[in-house]
Amino acid sequence: MEENAVPITAEIASGHPTGGDSIPLDDTLTKDSVRSALMNLWGINEELTSLAAGTTSQVWQTKEAIVKLARDDSDHFNAGLRAGLAVEARGIPSGSAVINRTGELSVKLTIGTEVWMLAVLRQVGGSRASMHDFEAFELGEMLANIHIGLGEADTAGAWTAEDVLGHMERGIMPEQPETTRRMIISAIGDVREWYSGPDRPMQMIRGDGPEILVKDGAIAGIIDWGGVRCGTVADDIGCWTLHGSTKDIKEYTRDFIRGYTKASTLSLQEEQAIPLFQRLRLASRACYVTVPASLRSIERWMTNIQS
Repeated sequence: MEENAVPITAEIASGHPTGGDSIPLDDTLTKDSVRSALMNLWGINEELTSLAAGTTSQVWQTKEAIVKLARDDSDHFNAGLRAGLAVEARGIPSGSAVINRTGELSVKLTIGTEVWMLAVLRQVGGSRASMHDFEAFELGEMLANIHIGLGEADTAGAWTAEDVLGHMERGIMPEQPETTRRMIISAIGDVREWYSGPDRPMQMIRGDGPEILVKDGAIAGIIDWGGVRCGTVADDIGCWTLHGSTKDIKEYTRDFIRGYTKASTLSLQEEQAIPLFQRLRLASRACYVTVPASLRSIERWMTNIQS
């Protein structure tokens, strides 16, 4: 890292002339803007090697760091960065953010007419693994330790339960069969009713499945904290058990809970809510989808997990 770069303000206007909704993979002007921010705010003057690009984010690698440019609300983006730091403090490598010279986790970068968020993340070595490579007990214990770390994180900027449910409601399409629409509405209604009850424990949760990295046969870290939300831990457990199950989901969930409760507590109220969130996660897969074959597959899956 360079030590003599000239400090600049945390909000940088690149003067990018192209505008548009996405960032081309080899956009020289975008890379120049990112390089300038990296030099001035993080003291990084290294070649950027592109790892991934899309309409909502672009990721590069330097010798020692990961650079992420994302189109996201600044409060939510920073909530995800705080989540990574909280999990890292628990001893779980998370690709946590590197604080810049202004003491911030991220910087706003204006490209054309849109504001993007830029952050520098610590690299976590290893290769990606499927959650199906691990036993339910092991995943449950891992998620419990993640939740212990996230329990210390400020939830400001994280999506709320109502944010998520509202997004799902907007994904109910007139082109979908009535059975699909009822399935989504029912899952949303049951979770909304549960949240309306008294004394629901709430904290920062991951809001997504695990992005696991392994090295030498062991878990090296969990990365990508862009889905963080404020909610019940039952939401994450529902997500992980729905997508991790390779056998009877009730048996898988029991094994998962045994692992979870080895590391952390789980109230009876939260445990009983897990099936609601399994249904919600599955129903969310049908939102914004109109392909008949895909919807039939989701409805069959829903029937199986409720049987």
